[in-house]
Amino acid sequence: MIKHRTLLALLAFVVVAGLLAGCSKQNDEVVTLRLVAWGNQREEQSMRSLIAEFEKQHPNIKVDLQITPHARIFDKLMISTAGGRPPDVSRVSSLWFHPCAAKGLFEDLRPYASNDKSFDLEDFYPQAIEGWGKYRGKLYCLPTDIDVYAMYYNKELFDKAGIPYPDWSWDWNTYLEAAKKLTVTDAEGKRIQWGTSTDQFWQSYVKQNGWSVISDDLKYCTLDEPAAYEAIQWLSDLINKHHVAPSSAETLEISSLKLFEAGKIGMYISGSWAAELQFAKDGISFDYDVAPLPKGKKRATFIGGAGYAVLRRSNHKKEAWELVKWLTGREYQRRAAIESQIIPSRRSVAESGAYLKLNKPPKNRKVFLDMIQYGWTDPPVSVSPEMRELMNAEIALATLGKKPAKDACEKVKPVIDQLLRHQE
Repeated sequence: MIKHRTLLALLAFVVVAGLLAGCSKQNDEVVTLRLVAWGNQREEQSMRSLIAEFEKQHPNIKVDLQITPHARIFDKLMISTAGGRPPDVSRVSSLWFHPCAAKGLFEDLRPYASNDKSFDLEDFYPQAIEGWGKYRGKLYCLPTDIDVYAMYYNKELFDKAGIPYPDWSWDWNTYLEAAKKLTVTDAEGKRIQWGTSTDQFWQSYVKQNGWSVISDDLKYCTLDEPAAYEAIQWLSDLINKHHVAPSSAETLEISSLKLFEAGKIGMYISGSWAAELQFAKDGISFDYDVAPLPKGKKRATFIGGAGYAVLRRSNHKKEAWELVKWLTGREYQRRAAIESQIIPSRRSVAESGAYLKLNKPPKNRKVFLDMIQYGWTDPPVSVSPEMRELMNAEIALATLGKKPAKDACEKVKPVIDQLLRHQE
């Protein structure tokens, strides 16, 4: 009997030891996460460096970083998800966040954020969270950075023309008058210098005029209202009536960006990223700074950016959350701000010396942060890319001077209405 009990005890010990060994093996198992992102060579180097630090802190997680061109990631996510092999984590653009969320590609991150005591969602700019983080009340993406459109200006041209530098008091009238003074023609009447460039996001003019592109309930297009098409006509007039901004024919051989860099445009409207990716790269010989966009009936500007999401069909969601948390953390954003002048999506980093005290132009970079509160983003509809493409094609005819803005807006409205009726 004693021998029998001893044998049973020994067997029990072996079983328990085996189970413990199995658990230990499971806990020590290394998980490999596939991460899809885009970025230039310097951004990729920085990303790999930070991922290496993440792997040191998480020895049970390895990250397979797959750099993909920005234009291809949307299609890659769709195809890989349909094929049953999506990445675990993906960088996501604000320009196609909504259709991805609508198709159910992403995991709801709210439960992870709520249960993680080390994570502070309140630190993020709410405009970014609402713009490309949430869809229909669920948190699908954590923003990493913010692009803000503002107005770069050539200080030397302003000084030469005797015009005070633009500030927060400027409205459409002040802006137009300055643009006229900065526009120069030669003896033959040919323009050799322009006052301004136009904002590629024509929706900003509509917003500045106190209107919107679609209704608040997201069910129909509102471009057929006077406040909308009058704003677009004002934009068109900058090019085709007042001739203070270069036309498409005048930028056929050299872009507005190159004209600004060559000192041929007084005011250049572009995103916060331009200072690093364009001006710093190509070099500018004159002194420049940045100012807020002029206000119409109200102040408005486009904001966008990127973020990171966990794919719903990932087999390693817990580990994927840890990676997303790291990629949107303070240290990661601090490095991105210092190395690439990227505006962090976290207030604590954006408003620190990591961004505001960079020893690089523009000097008045705080303008970008102050403009965030006036930012608008793509409407939260699943058909936003298609809607944007259809609108742009018709509005372009107005900005080219091919047709009145009213006609263009009235023509595109029923097309967008039909598109919205059939959205997911």
